Amino acid sequence: MIKKFIVVIISVILLSSANAGAFTCDFSEYTPTNALIRSALIPGWGQGWNEQKTKGWIVFGVFAVSVFGAFYYLNKSESDYDKYKKLGAKDSSYYDDYEKSLNTSRILGCVAVASWLYAVVDAYIFANKNIEKYGYKKFNFYAYGKDGFMLSYKTKFSI
Repeated sequence: MIKKFIVVIISVILLSSANAGAFTCDFSEYTPTNALIRSALIPGWGQGWNEQKTKGWIVFGVFAVSVFGAFYYLNKSESDYDKYKKLGAKDSSYYDDYEKSLNTSRILGCVAVASWLYAVVDAYIFANKNIEKYGYKKFNFYAYGKDGFMLSYKTKFSI
């Protein structure tokens, strides 16, 4: 279901940009909102934008592992439930395996949501506190209908 949702969103963006002329997504300045948007799209990206690369990789890793684990255990629980239904015995160990896998999937799903929320809130708060320290960064993404895509990144740092 999530895969279908992502494909639909990408398709709508590409089709609307092809028909409307150009779709522009501009993250032009270092602001707390831009850090929030980055972490909302990919957990950990906002932390990387805030010059917290290690924290960003950890947040992304926790999110990715928990999402992968949630789907793995969900599929395992469905398989165990099918085995339980096929066997037809009420006191089968397959039902216990099904419940255990389903609960593990739910817990990992909650961890994924919590790590995503943490990434979003942390990126915003850190950027808000350190906006003057990190200064000017610029990231632009342009999607043109018939001309293709353009991606640019600019940063200002002093020595």
